[in-house]
Amino acid sequence: MFKVFIISVFLYVYLTILLRLFGKKEFSQLNVFDFVVFLVISEITTMSLESQDLSVTDSVIATITLIVLDRIESFITMRSKKLRDFFEGRPCYIIYKGKIQYQNMKKLRYSIDDLCHHLRVSDIDSVSKVDFAILETNGSLSVITKQDSQTHLPDALISDGTINEEALQLLNKDVLWLKNELKKKHISHIEDVLYCVLEKNGLYVIKK
Repeated sequence: MFKVFIISVFLYVYLTILLRLFGKKEFSQLNVFDFVVFLVISEITTMSLESQDLSVTDSVIATITLIVLDRIESFITMRSKKLRDFFEGRPCYIIYKGKIQYQNMKKLRYSIDDLCHHLRVSDIDSVSKVDFAILETNGSLSVITKQDSQTHLPDALISDGTINEEALQLLNKDVLWLKNELKKKHISHIEDVLYCVLEKNGLYVIKK
């Protein structure tokens, strides 16, 4: 009994430190990879307490391995948008420029009742007030009302030096148009741009 108590205290302290190293994300902000790591760590910890086949040492080695893998995944995805989209998924429009995107809702198995619920949570009583509603990768719904909307599209056209071609397509624009607009702001290289969005009064750009 005393051994179980000591192991439990050790695992509590150890996991607290481990999760601090894991990062400061809220659970609602976890991507699929993060969530899987949390589930496996939980299972390994449970097994080390209940089973004779998995020692505490084995549990520590396994959990540290998972955290290292997660850090590697975070490092790689920070440098590759394609891999970031693969691991974290992509946001999806539920309402775009005031129009419900029924086909997107169908693909995501997202009902009109789900939409109305999330709008009410945001203190919005009617779809008619919404300019954009975006289902984020963590399952939350980001809502921009027509009154508050300042952009033609809330997606970044450039993020950390990478062009978002899908966003350009939604705006019926191309890369040449984007480069010409940047030149007007004396920016010659896409790689120099940290963030760029098309506001109603023109491009808003933040350089690195």
